[in-house]
Amino acid sequence: MGPFDQLFGKKPPKARPYGPVDFSAHLPAVAAIGEKTLPPDIIAGGMLLAFQDTYTHNLAGGRKSIHIETVLSALGALAGFGCQVSVREVLVKTGRMPLESAFVIVRGVNGARYFMGDYLNQPLLMAPVSVWSLVAGAVQHTGALLPDINDIVQRTVTSIGSPDFGTLSVPKDHQPNEQPIDTLKKQWAGCYKALKTLEADPFFTGWYFALAAQMLILKGRTIIDPTLAGQIVLESAVAMAKIDPKSIGFEI
Repeated sequence: MGPFDQLFGKKPPKARPYGPVDFSAHLPAVAAIGEKTLPPDIIAGGMLLAFQDTYTHNLAGGRKSIHIETVLSALGALAGFGCQVSVREVLVKTGRMPLESAFVIVRGVNGARYFMGDYLNQPLLMAPVSVWSLVAGAVQHTGALLPDINDIVQRTVTSIGSPDFGTLSVPKDHQPNEQPIDTLKKQWAGCYKALKTLEADPFFTGWYFALAAQMLILKGRTIIDPTLAGQIVLESAVAMAKIDPKSIGFEI
């Protein structure tokens, strides 16, 4: 068992609330390295390390532990919502099309708005590079079965507006410590600021987090079944791609 395996473990009996992720130690300033932008894998790798730092629990005897399901869920939430933000930045903010053309906007029985449509599905599910393809690539690389993406999408859509929306369907002992919507409320603003500081390509917004999740699935294959790991990322991503930015206090 290597250091990585020793660091990741079971959910602590009393999981503390997580603070905002600090990227300063893991994402070098673009100006400092003389480049206009950092390569996507460097950004994703730095984000993964930053999340590992923030989502670490101090255990008895000076030991440390990270609940891998929580990090996978967090990265999935940010990947999914990042896809919606990329559509807004590339199509809406540039004036290429109005919000109502870029998305299919529906209201749930709870009165909240949810964002759907083909433009969103491209970076999330359908493009050659997408959240789905990055996660699926990691799972396939391990030889494990792919999560049922059609079932994930169907269950997400049918739960829109209900109390179950955004709650993962994985077994109880693999539930994250933090719900995806709570991750966004706590982490999105800082993540978005970090990407802007790095002058990251807005088209790739969701993919940076999906690439970080891909790295974690591969590294954590001996800790959690890759199929289950992929399911956690995708359930979180597909649901959080649809939420109204105003519900997490984000204006774009």
